[in-house]
Amino acid sequence: MKKVYRTLLVCMMIILSAFVLAACGKKDAGKKTTTESSTEASEDVASTEDTTEATTEAQVDEEGFTIVNDKVTTTDYVNVRTAPSTDGDPAMQLADGVELDRIGYNDEWSKVSIKGETYYVYSEFVKAEGAASSGDDSSTEESTQETSNVGEGKLICIDAGHQATPNTDTEPVGPGAEDKKAKVSAGNTGVTTGTEEYELNLEVALKLQSALEARGYTVKMIRTSNDVDISNAARAELANSDNADAFIRIHANGSTDTNASGVMTVCQTKDNPYNADIYDSCKRLSADVLSGMAAATGANSEGVWETDSMSGINWCKVPVTIVEIGYMTNSEEDQKLVTSDYQNLLAKGIADGIDAYFAGK
Repeated sequence: MKKVYRTLLVCMMIILSAFVLAACGKKDAGKKTTTESSTEASEDVASTEDTTEATTEAQVDEEGFTIVNDKVTTTDYVNVRTAPSTDGDPAMQLADGVELDRIGYNDEWSKVSIKGETYYVYSEFVKAEGAASSGDDSSTEESTQETSNVGEGKLICIDAGHQATPNTDTEPVGPGAEDKKAKVSAGNTGVTTGTEEYELNLEVALKLQSALEARGYTVKMIRTSNDVDISNAARAELANSDNADAFIRIHANGSTDTNASGVMTVCQTKDNPYNADIYDSCKRLSADVLSGMAAATGANSEGVWETDSMSGINWCKVPVTIVEIGYMTNSEEDQKLVTSDYQNLLAKGIADGIDAYFAGK
């Protein structure tokens, strides 16, 4: 009988052990399932975050351009267009080294903002200077402050010298002067190209306008057509009435010496009887513009000529310089002056000089 009880006791212990082991197995299985579920949930969250970041980084506008907010600088002469296409004439042309605000790009084109207007440049001819996150207002603000242009808030008046029809009537060379000169002389003619100076001056003046506006300056053009009749004194008075921060008068030189070449600028003397009070500003403007032109073009620098014989200077009440961009009586220089590439170099050099003038004030 004792043997039967012992056998029953052993069987009960075996059965009880089996129940305990089964229960533990279920508990461990439950823990494993919970852990695996948590891992899968974490992976889902990470996947969702990655997708969200990718979506943020690749925001695209209605034209298919990736939206950015950064600065780019031209690395060559660039045509600025009103559409992302080489069809049609460019809206303007910029020299190398001009900084632009880029607001988008695709595989070929960069979308840029110039004075609040949208334009397009070929991306091959610009390089990024740095990017600011479009979602971080503070970063954008810091970037804007670091790259602010000296031209902001400055008004530049540009006069393309001469005109299609000269005016031989005379006017005083300065306020109250007895000496008189022709209101507008004929100007020079290219010894090889036959180009008229008034045409050349306007081409360079318009390129300078584009270069300055791209740098943030406000520009007032004395003339944008060759068919005008504006005397030298009247041109100065227009710059005075606008209270221009600088008055740039574009001219081309001529000489009986066909070997004469190079760039020069002109201002009044310190004893000028009409506006000696602005001599220091005019001399510094002339020197800075001359340095900029010589550096950009590699042309011979003939220095700053000081004279009181220029009515377009004598009538001025604002800082002024006459810019002689080269000699049309020199065959080699005459041929160079009519090319768009060299004109862009001249415009860049003059703009660099104007930057230096205001940066040094």
